Order: sequence, then C-alpha cells, then structure tokens
Amino acid sequence: MRKLFAAIACALACVLCCSACAGKNASLVAQDGYAFGALMRWAYVPSEIADAEAVRTQLSARAQAIENDVSGDVSGSSIAAFNAAQAGAKVEVGKDAYEMLKIAQDVYAETGGAYNPATGLLVDLWGFSPRHRAADYAPEKPYDRENFLEELPDKKYIDAFSQSEMLDFGAVELTEEDGKYYACKPADAWVTAEGDETVYTMQLNLGGIGKGYCADRAAEIVRAAGQTHGYFNLGGSSMALFADPTRAGEVWEITVNSPRTTFSDSHYATLRARDAMLSTSGDYEQYYEIGGVRYCHIVDPGTGYPVGSAGSGSHVVCATVVGGTAAAGDARATALCCMELDEAQAYAKAHAEEFRVLFVWYDAQKDRYTAYSNLDDWTLDESNLYEETIA
Repeated sequence: MRKLFAAIACALACVLCCSACAGKNASLVAQDGYAFGALMRWAYVPSEIADAEAVRTQLSARAQAIENDVSGDVSGSSIAAFNAAQAGAKVEVGKDAYEMLKIAQDVYAETGGAYNPATGLLVDLWGFSPRHRAADYAPEKPYDRENFLEELPDKKYIDAFSQSEMLDFGAVELTEEDGKYYACKPADAWVTAEGDETVYTMQLNLGGIGKGYCADRAAEIVRAAGQTHGYFNLGGSSMALFADPTRAGEVWEITVNSPRTTFSDSHYATLRARDAMLSTSGDYEQYYEIGGVRYCHIVDPGTGYPVGSAGSGSHVVCATVVGGTAAAGDARATALCCMELDEAQAYAKAHAEEFRVLFVWYDAQKDRYTAYSNLDDWTLDESNLYEETIA
C-alpha cells in the first residue's frame, strides 16, 4: 500500500504566556512570506518598527538570496556548482554557502559525523529531493525508480553512496582567498556502482541547516530595525524569539507537535523561553511507508538508510534544540535523530552549557515512546509518552 506524507503545519507553534504582558502581546502584527519551500512568519510590535514594509521586503530578499546560493536544486547556486563538479575540483562559492559549510563542518565534527550534509546522493536515492515532489516526476538517473514510493532503492546504490570517501564531509577543504570563497571536493570522493558506468561524486544537501541559517540572518535584520519583542518563524522548524527586556517575567510558550498521529493530542510538549533560537527535526516531516516501514527524509550516514528503517527500528523520532544559533541548532537536531539513545544523552550532557535539548526516543522492542530532556522549563503534555531527565 502506498502512502506519502508531508508535514505542512508548523512543528513549533509559538504563543506568549505571561499574565503581565497581555497588552503588548495583543499588539503583535504578523507578516507572512515564503522561503525554502515553507511559510515564513515575522511577528512584531508596530510601535517598535518605523518601516515594517521595508523590513519585510529586506527579510524576503535576504531569504531568497540565501536560498539561491545554497539550494542544490537552484540552477547556478553554489551547491549546485559543487555537486556538478568532478572529484578534486575547486569550486568558487558564495559567502552564504561558505559560512553555512563552515557551520556544517563544525557540527559534523562536534557530532562525530552524525550530522553529515554529504548524504546528498542518499537523500536523492531515497526520493526526498524536490524533483521527486514534482507533479511531472519521471526517472532521469540510473538509480531512479518509476514508483519510488512503492519500491525500495537497489542496494548496490545504497552501498556505493555510503562509501566512506563519499561521506567524508570533513575532507571538503574550505578556503578564502582575496575576498572570494572556495570549496574543494575531495579527490577520492567518487564511486561507481556494479553494472553502472556512471561516475558519482560527493553531493551536498544543506536542507538540514538552511532554514536555521536564514532565521539567524533574519534575527540580525529585525534587531537592527529596533525589534525587542516578537518572533521569526521559518517553516515551524527554525525560530527566533525576542522578549521585551523591560519585562523580566515574560516568557514565550512553545508547543511542539506530536510526532505520531496516534498520540492523544496535536502537540506533545510545551517549552518556555525568552530570547532564544529554536530548531526542530523529525521523521514525521517527510516520509512514505512501504510494507509498514516508515522511510523518512533524514538519512543516517552510518547506515545509508532513513533513520528508524534499518536495524532494530529503535530511534530518535524527533528532536528540538534550544540555544546557540538556529543554523547549528538545525544541524544538531538532525544529528540527534541519527544517534543511538546513549549517544544522544551523552551529547546533550556534554554541551548543556551551550544548548539544551528535548527528544523523543522510540523503543521498538517495547513499542514505547519516551521524552528525554535537560531543559529547565518544560512540561510533557502527552499521556502516551514516558518522561526521562538527562542529568
């Protein structure tokens, strides 16, 4: 049976919770746009912003410029140029792409490779590139399947694209020379598959960091315009919160969507924070099912398979990161989804001074979901979940 699911609703819903600040919150005005294939919402207090239309225009233009530079599906983008290059090629990239790649390499190293944007070929192989969502989709590559929602990829391609040389993102050399930026594709980052003479090279996919980077840049823009109160939300997965510094008791209340429709409520937890960057990721955002197994858009670089679809089936089904930059938070949330339970807890403990986490672990043997967190202020709202503190 064929099933295709794509989450359109926000993964993070934001509501201000403070009895003493109802007046200011009630005066929030929201402006909507569209970026990275998702809804972009900016909420602000009109009295703080002298020219809201100019700020909205700047936000939209900045988001579009970032997407045009880093989306592998945009012709002429830096990432498209890198992906098209031969192994060993030195490719000039834009400043946004360069900065995102630097952040990505930092988190790649920090997570021991659990976050790895060099899984681009695997993401495409499993059917999660924008071209697969086109109404007129048709196979165009040797590994494409006519009915990719009903048929699994050929294992020879999974094995080929999972070769260590293809996934060694740390070997991508990033340099700045005379005001220009470059990314060098590793010379050994190429492979062929049995019976297919095509030479495949390392492909990058910055989908796990792009929205967060955009949220960081948006926060800079609105703060420069005078904003102290409100929020910026891109796709429900990357959010910047601003709380009026003159109202110390004011906090934002953020509800986090339930990762399973079988849960009793539309959200499973409520977080509380003031000025903070938040990012979330999970296996419920984009996925399809074949034979009762869920195949999602997050590919585990350690297996070459979507998280939760190989091995025991136990895995992190969703993760939220609070603190640090939104770009790094996006990458960290993705990394958590690729970690085993003990790894995820150890990682959260090791970096508790920089950011905090909330994630849901599914134990396939017990068919049980448990929420793990080291957040200071949150509540579990789902009766079908167990709760554990990361101490």
